[in-house]
Amino acid sequence: MMNTDERTARLETLQDHMEESDVDLTAVAPTSNMRYLLGFSPLADERLCLLLVTQEATRVVVPELNADQLEARAGVKGIRWSDDAGAEGALARALGELGVHRPAVLAADAAMRADALLLLQEAAQPQRSINAADLMAALRTCKSDSEIEALARAAAQADRAMLAGVETCQPGVSERQVAQTIARYFREDGAEEVHATLVASGPHSAFPHHEAGGRELQLGDTIVIDIVATLDGYNSDITRMVHLGEPSEELREVHATVLEANRRGREAARAGTRACDVDRAARSVIEEAGYGPYFVHRTGHGLGMDVHEPPWISAANEQTLEPGMVFSVEPGIYLPGRFGVRIEDIVAVTDGPCRCLTGLDRDLIIKS
Repeated sequence: MMNTDERTARLETLQDHMEESDVDLTAVAPTSNMRYLLGFSPLADERLCLLLVTQEATRVVVPELNADQLEARAGVKGIRWSDDAGAEGALARALGELGVHRPAVLAADAAMRADALLLLQEAAQPQRSINAADLMAALRTCKSDSEIEALARAAAQADRAMLAGVETCQPGVSERQVAQTIARYFREDGAEEVHATLVASGPHSAFPHHEAGGRELQLGDTIVIDIVATLDGYNSDITRMVHLGEPSEELREVHATVLEANRRGREAARAGTRACDVDRAARSVIEEAGYGPYFVHRTGHGLGMDVHEPPWISAANEQTLEPGMVFSVEPGIYLPGRFGVRIEDIVAVTDGPCRCLTGLDRDLIIKS
C-alpha cells in the first residue's frame, strides 16, 4: 500500500500543476492514474467511481461494494452510493463539499467511460472540458528511483519469460502454443496480468502486431516474439528474434541493420536530447541501408503503469528527455509477404548514458 506521505505528495503535485494550468477540477476514473495517485484503483465497471480533485481538496465517489476495499487498500474514505440509490446524490454531495459549480475548466481522465463523463458534466456544468492527459503526464513521465527499480524487476521477469518461449520454438509447434508457454510462465512467476504474447512466424513476422494464431512453425521461419506483462503494478515490454534453421544472408543483413539501429537509439537516449533525436538516430541507420520505407512505426513509447504512455519516441516529438524517463527503443524492418525483424529494449534516462532495463542478448537466436 502506498504510504500517506507519498499519496499526499502526488496529489499536491497534481494540484500545483492544476493551478499553473488554470484547471479548477480534475476527475480521475479507475485507471492507472487513480492507482498512481491513491495507490489503488477499484475494478472498473459501469458503476461511477471518481477521484475528484480541486486546487485545494479531494473527494472520492465510490460504489458501496468497492468502498471498504478502497479504504483498506488506499487508506481513503469515499462518499458511497448504492446500486438502488444511484450515483447522482453522492456525486452532487462531493461537488458540494468541494465547492464546485460551473468550474471554468474540467480536466477529465482520458480513459474515463463516456457515461461517467456525461454524468459528471451534467452535475458540475463546466464551462469547458479538456483531456487530463497532459496534467497526468507531467506527474508520471519522469519515474522515481523506486519506480525504475520496479520496472527493472518487470524487465527481468520478461527476460525469463522470453527464454521460456524461445525454448518452445521448434517445427510443428504453433504460434499459439509458444504464446501460451510464455503466458503460463509469466503467471507462474507472479505476473499480475499478461497483456501481449505476440508470436509472428514466417510471413506473419512482416506484420508488426500479428497476434499468435494456429500457424505451425516451420524450418526456415523467422519468428518475432514481443511480450508484455505487469509485475507489482509496472510493465515489461521486450522483443527478440528467433530463426529456425540456417538464416539467409538477407535475413542476417536485415537483423544486423535493426540491431545497429537499436544500438544507436539507445546511445542517443540521454538527458538533454529530444525524443525525435532518438527516433532519428535509429531511423537513419535503416534509411541508409535502403530499408526506410519498411520501418513503419515510431521508434518507441514510454512505459510505466501503462504499456504505452508518454514520452513518445517519434519524429514529431520535440520533447527534451529528462532523467527518470523510461521508454522502449524498438526499430523494425518489415518486408511484406516475407519476414520482419524488430529488436526492442526498455531504457531509463539518467544523468549519463541510459540504463538498459532489459538484459537479454540481442543476437539472432538460431535454432537448428
